[in-house]
Amino acid sequence: MGDTDQTGPSGQDGTPDVDDPGLVQPRTDGQLHFAAGTQGLTFPVTAPADATPLEEDEPEGVIPPSPLWAMKERRHEQWPHLFGHPDRIRARLGAGDATVYVIDDGKHHCMIGRPVGATGDGCVYSLVARITKDTYQSLASGSIDGRQAFMTGADGGLSGTVDTPGVANVFDVDFYQHAADIPVEYLPPGPFIEFAEDLPSADR
Repeated sequence: MGDTDQTGPSGQDGTPDVDDPGLVQPRTDGQLHFAAGTQGLTFPVTAPADATPLEEDEPEGVIPPSPLWAMKERRHEQWPHLFGHPDRIRARLGAGDATVYVIDDGKHHCMIGRPVGATGDGCVYSLVARITKDTYQSLASGSIDGRQAFMTGADGGLSGTVDTPGVANVFDVDFYQHAADIPVEYLPPGPFIEFAEDLPSADR
């Protein structure tokens, strides 16, 4: 293929012109959408003014937004909630810096999470992992503590959340292939950390 074959209508090197109003177009709700055939060239960046709050559909009110949405984003299964389900779990276990939170993740697993720190601009970071239902029951009965529950878990990771007027977002910060890879300061009963700056987000 010659050099002349690589040129396109938006630039001499074939790179699309993102300032072209035909590529990314605003919607009435504040979001951006793509012109046909351009979805792979850019991504929406504008959030709607009435972004959904992170704590929606949580009548129990026992789990703060950051660990709640970090667990929801990383869990494997989600029950249909039109009529609710008998295996739904929303639990707060422990006290003080040892507190952990648990939600259901299918019939045989749960997600466990805890906030580990925040930045001055309001981004909160939470540690999450997937544990078995048996581990949750041991935790709930007091046979093990939150730290032990995390150390038996899988799919561990650190997530960041932002929950301010007009913005509700959760994003991946780090992944831990093994429980031993989790920084010890992130595990209960480690104290809440005031991060001096935002942590870099993870690349999937």
